[in-house]
Amino acid sequence: MQATITARRFNLDNSLREYIEGKVAKFRRFHDGIIGLEVILGWEKASRYTKFVINVQNKQIVIKENAEELRESFDLALDRAVVQLKRYKDKVQEGRKSKDNFNAA
Repeated sequence: MQATITARRFNLDNSLREYIEGKVAKFRRFHDGIIGLEVILGWEKASRYTKFVINVQNKQIVIKENAEELRESFDLALDRAVVQLKRYKDKVQEGRKSKDNFNAA
């Protein structure tokens, strides 16, 4: 899995970069078909945002969260990404099961 971290309109400090890299490395547990991941951090007026662009086998999952603090927005987006990845993985597995049942009948 290739992960890219981009900071828009500010310089990303090393502690936040290490925090993000540590959390993103755990994505493999939730879905093993992740091809690429892009984390975009930025500022919009008074709020901070985090955007995930996750490329899985046949789909692109985009998640964006706003909060007052950058770490908070990252954590919110991370939680949503985990839910979305689990949901997509279950959907793919259910599709495979139904195809197997169809072929077996």
